[in-house]
Amino acid sequence: MAELIPARRKIIYAISAVIIFFSAMELILRVYDFPFYFNFSADILGMPLLDMCRFRRIANKTVDFDPDVFWRFKPGQILSAKGVYRKPVRINNFGFRGKDFSIEKRPGSFRILCLGDSVTFGWSVGDEETYPAQMERLLRGKYPGKDIEVINLGVTGYTSFQGRQLFFKFGERLKPDIVIFGFGQNDRLPALSSDEELFKSKAWQKSKLDLVLSHSQIYKLLKAGVIYLKRRIQGLSLNPESFLPHLKRKVNQEEYKNNFVEVKKECDLIGCKMILLNVDFPSLGLDPATESLQKMSEKTKARFPANWREWNSLELNREISAQSGIVMIDLRELFVKNSSADKNLMIDNGHPNEIGHRLIAEALLRVISEEIFSGE
Repeated sequence: MAELIPARRKIIYAISAVIIFFSAMELILRVYDFPFYFNFSADILGMPLLDMCRFRRIANKTVDFDPDVFWRFKPGQILSAKGVYRKPVRINNFGFRGKDFSIEKRPGSFRILCLGDSVTFGWSVGDEETYPAQMERLLRGKYPGKDIEVINLGVTGYTSFQGRQLFFKFGERLKPDIVIFGFGQNDRLPALSSDEELFKSKAWQKSKLDLVLSHSQIYKLLKAGVIYLKRRIQGLSLNPESFLPHLKRKVNQEEYKNNFVEVKKECDLIGCKMILLNVDFPSLGLDPATESLQKMSEKTKARFPANWREWNSLELNREISAQSGIVMIDLRELFVKNSSADKNLMIDNGHPNEIGHRLIAEALLRVISEEIFSGE
């Protein structure tokens, strides 16, 4: 019996030492909040060296994983992180920007849904400065006898694929009268796997255990190492020569058109109208992703992707508009016509400021007045 006690103590000491070691590591990593190597190449590859990009950027306190749309904001919060949000952002009861709303339409009300990316979301402008919020005020002012409701379903980083999936989730239940479709800037970005491929492979379908463990810095570090090794086994590294030939669009032109068509089919079943936005601005090149990859290829001598096609946003959306009979608003042309040396319309190259959002809201007001409310 006397011999067993020391043995048991040894086991207890060993277990305690392991627990103390990993607890200390976790504490150090949390206090230090360890950084990770993050650049264009690492982002494309999902290949961090010291952290797991996807968990770091997506699985945080403000968002949830979603197997259908990849990520969504958690409902009922105010986003105000310094260095990220210039103005506080209210996330409503369904995880979207703006005031709370109910799934059921008010009897006799007119409901407009705005599907889009960070432009529709209103990156770096206030809650009441986004074009959906401004459009609602303009429409109510012009048609005081109508009960008009505009719901902002724009989410930062979303592509038309994610917008399509989101509309499949909410469209029929929300019973909109108009759907505004505004994507493109994220669709044309480069990636190793398209959104369609990620969806089919269930890349964003995380188990509850995985999500619980992802709160641990040690787990994220280990997971990052696994991802890194997998990429290395595939012959991929941060050297452009290894990955540049394999790149594709997150959503290519045909997929973009198909995503619009699928949303329109759903709209036809619901009985609602659509408006198409060409989300492009004069502050951007005509195809920034292609320009960036060409420069990288020239600089590094890496082979350019064989199946990469140039993206002409206006030409693509004009074709969709002509084939579907849906009105299109060209934001690039709108901003060219209304820009001047003393009138700044943008916060950065890809996001309008509150004045730019006002322009979009006014353009939508004109189209809705002419196409939907004509004669009233």
